[in-house]
Amino acid sequence: MQVSTMDAIEILGTISFAISGSFAAMQRRLDPFGVLIIAFVTSIGGGTVRDLLLGDTPVAWMRDVNYCLLILLTSIATIFLKPT
Repeated sequence: MQVSTMDAIEILGTISFAISGSFAAMQRRLDPFGVLIIAFVTSIGGGTVRDLLLGDTPVAWMRDVNYCLLILLTSIATIFLKPT
């Protein structure tokens, strides 16, 4: 499987926003489900709005389940590997 530069940027952006959302949720002392929801909304929110405004439906994360799996794995790793 060959990954283009644009795909790599999207993957890194999704990971970084999932980590950011996870840390924000953990600072608010949410449970793991809450952390997952905040990480998911943070990492795909902007792209969803962009796709809807451009009329590109269904949105990207609904066409490719790998985004959801990437967010799930990233948020779980963030929960277990968070600095104390």
